[in-house]
Amino acid sequence: MMTTPHEQLKELFADRKPMDVAIEISGFTGFRTSKIDDLSTEEAINLLAIHKPLPKDIEARNNALLEEILCKEWRSKILAVAEQEGIKESGDFQKFNNWMLQYSVCKKHLNSYDLSELKTLLTQMQTLKYNNAKSAEKPMNEAWWRKGQKLKNLN
Repeated sequence: MMTTPHEQLKELFADRKPMDVAIEISGFTGFRTSKIDDLSTEEAINLLAIHKPLPKDIEARNNALLEEILCKEWRSKILAVAEQEGIKESGDFQKFNNWMLQYSVCKKHLNSYDLSELKTLLTQMQTLKYNNAKSAEKPMNEAWWRKGQKLKNLN
């Protein structure tokens, strides 16, 4: 049996004080009414949507938040590798942004990448790190000099 939005609101507000319900309805309707029965069907549906969002909406929002958190973690890993390799200097994004536009996998700013592209970019950065380490074994190239500067700074 289908219940009306008004009945659903009454069930939802059953455990609350009548005065609190009246205040909320009054504020929601712009002080037009304070009774659930006086709400229009559209107002009742909107009020229900506020208090009982659809599970799909909640799930979609949770998935979006989860993806945002994961993207943030992947970005921080990428930035850490970029700083280690000298692509990004701490506090300055100009050099890093130029590198991203010119050499990165998708040729766009870091914030424009989605999760799957960030994984690919991290793979590129780790490969770059490996290649620089391998290249630093050969004397008199840029990677060798950079490695020497790091070792010199340790003394």
